[in-house]
Amino acid sequence: MGGNTGIVFAAMLLISSETVRATPALSDVVREMSFTLSSFASSATFAKLMTGQSRRIVLLTESDVSSEIVRTLKTASEHLSFGIIVAADRASLRSSKQAELVDQLASFDNIEWVGKEFDFDQLSGCARRCRRRMLRVSRQEVENALECGQFVLRYQPKVERNSGTEWLTREAEALVRWHHPEHGLMGPLEFLPEVEAFGLMGRLSVYVLREMTRQLVSWRDDGIHLNACINLASSQLGDPALADNYAAIVREAGLECRSFTLEVIAQDLADPDAPHVQMLKALRKKGFRICLDDFRVVSSSLGTFEQMPFDEIKIHASALRRAQNDGESLAVLAAITGLAHSLGMSVCAEGVEDQETFEFLKTIQCDKMQGFLISEAVMPSIIRRVYSAKNDPADEVA
Repeated sequence: MGGNTGIVFAAMLLISSETVRATPALSDVVREMSFTLSSFASSATFAKLMTGQSRRIVLLTESDVSSEIVRTLKTASEHLSFGIIVAADRASLRSSKQAELVDQLASFDNIEWVGKEFDFDQLSGCARRCRRRMLRVSRQEVENALECGQFVLRYQPKVERNSGTEWLTREAEALVRWHHPEHGLMGPLEFLPEVEAFGLMGRLSVYVLREMTRQLVSWRDDGIHLNACINLASSQLGDPALADNYAAIVREAGLECRSFTLEVIAQDLADPDAPHVQMLKALRKKGFRICLDDFRVVSSSLGTFEQMPFDEIKIHASALRRAQNDGESLAVLAAITGLAHSLGMSVCAEGVEDQETFEFLKTIQCDKMQGFLISEAVMPSIIRRVYSAKNDPADEVA
């Protein structure tokens, strides 16, 4: 970090400017938390970015802390909801000529401090706390959104290596957004915690599945033969009727369960008889593919792999970063990939943002990948426009 360029995170799309990748942790947080990233190189540009009503989080480095920046923040606080993350050593700032500015920054309610050198967990923790302070939605708002169809899906393509060297698009992951009548288009981390707390995750999950089945049918009517990936909240695995209900929804649309991959976050897998493990097995028996999402190598146990009821594992972007820069992490990741293949699992990499990562994945025999290098999450009309329709249903979309 550092330099004369600060960064503004926006919950909604405000300005689409050059992508800033100051650190791997920053780009990982932007991707995972669905931020729109806008940069400023001067106090005048910063002042322009701090107008309007959209919620945002401002990330300041030590060199960004100036009287002009603080004055702009004070002016914006009269009409705007925002959070501040200061990526600097607080003690160092206090011992400099900026001590008075540090006191002024400390007067803001929604501020977090993170050191000059930070990792993904530290930065994402600060960003999540800032964003949670900015937004609260009520149960009634969520229920109204479900009834009025305010939740919308965006689709991120996932490419798969064929028998040769070509990568083909065979799946699209459904990512939910909320088109809120007051707040505009909101990312999932802005409302999913409330949906979970209100006990409405089941209703939202069914809503997403039904929307996905309709979209899949629509694409296939146009000759676009893609399969679907859907995130499944861990809390839903305790519903004894989940497998039957999901299978019924899919079959009602005239589709097969094998066209759907359900992505779940890792839980305790040591007990194969645990209710959530049994539910994953029940979903697989219905024909659904199960993917272990957000897989982080450093926290994984090779000994539990053979007990996992999964068809695929998705490697988290932070694990890819470590493997690219550390020989030991690379060896572990390669071993896990090989073991997954021997157990009949496919391996997908998420958060692929540059050609270097793309080339690296070839060396560890990765089967699938998704990320901004391939495509961001887009509207279904863009999928329809970019991926040309085929006459033969057996053809794949390249």
